[in-house]
Amino acid sequence: MVSGKFRDVLILTVLAGVILALCVYKLTRTNRPVSAEEAVPINVQPAPTFELLDSSETSQMVRLASFIGRHRIVLLFFDGAAGADQDAHLLRLRDQYDAITADGTKVIAVSAALPQENRSVFERSGEFPFPLLSDPDFRVHRMWGRYDEQRDVPRQGLFLIDRKGDVAWADGSPRPVDDPQAIIDELATRR
Repeated sequence: MVSGKFRDVLILTVLAGVILALCVYKLTRTNRPVSAEEAVPINVQPAPTFELLDSSETSQMVRLASFIGRHRIVLLFFDGAAGADQDAHLLRLRDQYDAITADGTKVIAVSAALPQENRSVFERSGEFPFPLLSDPDFRVHRMWGRYDEQRDVPRQGLFLIDRKGDVAWADGSPRPVDDPQAIIDELATRR
């Protein structure tokens, strides 16, 4: 028969071994990064829809609602005052357009610049393969939380809208992604 003292030491030794094994497992385990596809926003709601004038030569009205239900959408609000050819995220979307849209994803960019201001950028740096929309009265910027009322200026931001038309929300308006460059790179490399 095993004495009580020996049994207690044996149990403590086994428990210590289990705890040590769990600690080693936890410390050596590698966590893979979570992709934009896998990340689940806490609060998703339907994306506010809009209709704005495209700055291209055709000057057509573009309706966000016409893409919802059929496509995933990358929506970028960019600094139109600096010019479309000066926005790093917009240029990266243009450079990676074919890779990003290979699965049917649509890209749309919005600024407060007038259509003729965006067209002057086309003359300097070439066309963009996606619509550059004009929102000079900031109506759409306000709908998307991209207008700073206190400073009276538009704000930049990149949004991912899923095929159902849902987007992440926070504080009463759509929430832009935290790291636009990382999301653009990820969209360009997924197949």
